[in-house]
Amino acid sequence: MPVSEVHHVAITVADLERSASFYEHALGYRRTLRTDVGGPGIETSLGLPAATTGKVQYLQGPSKVGQLELIEWNGTATRTPSAGHLELGTFLLSFEVPREELREVYDKVVEHGGEPLTEPNRVLLENYGYIEAFACRDPDGNLLEFVSLPTREEILALRAQHPVTEQ
Repeated sequence: MPVSEVHHVAITVADLERSASFYEHALGYRRTLRTDVGGPGIETSLGLPAATTGKVQYLQGPSKVGQLELIEWNGTATRTPSAGHLELGTFLLSFEVPREELREVYDKVVEHGGEPLTEPNRVLLENYGYIEAFACRDPDGNLLEFVSLPTREEILALRAQHPVTEQ
């Protein structure tokens, strides 16, 4: 029995309103369910310490698949110094953007408090094609990638020009 697509990704944030506003205005996500969480049921099911409570805001993109769940836990949120890309766990969230809208998304992300790491740039992925992408950090420092992918026709044309040889 196959499992469905990812339903949602939960992100711990320091300020629920600030983060919800960023994802709503910079990415165009729509706020849906807002609720408080806590108590023995959630503590047991998620392995949280006793008396853990928080506030949750779900946001939904253009489809019902792939929602974001922002959680502001009661207490002080901290970011543990990490080895970045060498740390086990989630590295980044990647959002697909139509090529003709990538610059507009970049400008909007910066306008609403995203910290860009790069301007949109073009990169060749071997045996796949050219992608256009940029990365930024959200208000809590989470790494986000925005990527425009090649069409199927562009991928096939590249592979026809540069066939992969077995080694």
